Amino acid sequence: MKTDNNDKVSLKEIIAYSLGTIPGSLFGSFLGNIQAFYLAWMYLRQEWILIAQICYGIWNLINDPIFGQLQDRTRTKHGRYIPWIKFAGPLLSIAFILIFFPSSRWKIASEDIYTPQQIYLFIWYMFTLMLYDTFYTIVYLAYTALLPQMTMNETERVKISIISGIAGSCGIFLSWLPIVFLTDPNQNKINQLQFWVLIIGLIAIIPWIIMVKFVKEHKEYIPKEKEKFLQNLKYVFKNPSGRIYIIYDGISVGLNNFLFSGLTFALTWIFGLNTEYQEINPNWNFSKLVPYILPIGIALFIGAIVQLKIPKKYDIKTAIHVGLISEAIGLILAFIGCIDFNIVDLNVPYVPKNLWLISFGMSIAAFGFLSDPIYHNPMRADTIDYDEYLTKERREAIYAGLGCVFSKPMISVALASLTGIITYFGLKPKLDWMTEISTSLYWFNGYYNAILGVAIAVFLIPGILSTIGAIVWKYYPLNRNKIIEVRKYLEELHEKKRMERL
Repeated sequence: MKTDNNDKVSLKEIIAYSLGTIPGSLFGSFLGNIQAFYLAWMYLRQEWILIAQICYGIWNLINDPIFGQLQDRTRTKHGRYIPWIKFAGPLLSIAFILIFFPSSRWKIASEDIYTPQQIYLFIWYMFTLMLYDTFYTIVYLAYTALLPQMTMNETERVKISIISGIAGSCGIFLSWLPIVFLTDPNQNKINQLQFWVLIIGLIAIIPWIIMVKFVKEHKEYIPKEKEKFLQNLKYVFKNPSGRIYIIYDGISVGLNNFLFSGLTFALTWIFGLNTEYQEINPNWNFSKLVPYILPIGIALFIGAIVQLKIPKKYDIKTAIHVGLISEAIGLILAFIGCIDFNIVDLNVPYVPKNLWLISFGMSIAAFGFLSDPIYHNPMRADTIDYDEYLTKERREAIYAGLGCVFSKPMISVALASLTGIITYFGLKPKLDWMTEISTSLYWFNGYYNAILGVAIAVFLIPGILSTIGAIVWKYYPLNRNKIIEVRKYLEELHEKKRMERL
């Protein structure tokens, strides 16, 4: 297909844009630890977590379409989106830091949910989370809106997305390092965690400074007229790829939040890294888990290589479909590995005898895991291109905003459900009088039930979400042939816009 210089993106701009994904992936995956921090360390009751997540979910439902509309209607000499990132980026770092710095005086384990400490902790948890999400929404609506207009060339977009995916994977990897601080936490571990939060929050400002300096917007893609919200809403939902994208976005975000939020609990309880089990089996430590964890890392690496090859022979639709199917199969197998009908003593800490099956299932899931980080943004860009194909104008930010009407509430559903499930199965904060218990949480309904609750939250529910996603994704309309048709039309349309608007 013919391309021109407007479709080429300089390496400097690609790197600058890709760096911008590091804070988002780092903050987003790191924030999965918030439930372990507030439930297992600060002892915030599940009832307050549920209320906070309902309020957080409502605000999430409202703010994304609002900011998406405001950004699409912005007109400055620097463009529509860059000024928002410049303003909100540093504030996002500050909000992220505040989440993990509640007063230590509010930490109390009590059966009474109405103690002043619980109320103060609830207020801090809810409002710092909402403040964080407000600035995260502003920054990353603008960020995701930039890619579709940086280039119309599918190869260039995938190249940008791959480099961004590598940068984002680095952010995710960095976010996993502090998990050890929340695995059966104590005061020393929490001090180290808070130091880590402070450092990464401040360092995260640097990528935004670089991105704002080097990434430029294409002024010819800015519509002459500022369209009304309801009109944009109608365009989005009339777009068949837009409807499927909104559903997929919600499923992928819910899936990832269950996984990231539950990883600490899985390591602590399923993989036996809690103090109680290690007192029974003093030879059990993280090094013993290497044969079970190493295959997961290898599968993740192989999966990335395979995922990068799929669109060359097929298309992005196929790559995402393979990822969802792999995650569905793998996570359900991992859940099955946690089931044991021959437990003799429910109260004795143990590691599942089918740990190899859990590892195998997680490896299959890891094989498909990177399909979303690599192709989510190019897929959204294709969806926005198809909207322009249908309507003759572009509305990047409103797609990112309306895509979140399902995905952002799914964050609240995941965060509230995970703690709700494990609490229902008896894994709760120990009470102050239980001094003989050395771990921060205790299995009130038996150790096996505690493991089962974690397995349902971390493996089964994400596996079900992946299955639903794979079924829905089959109906995504933009296959290779349709994309070629859209590209050919947009080349002519954009050349006309350059002649008229520049």
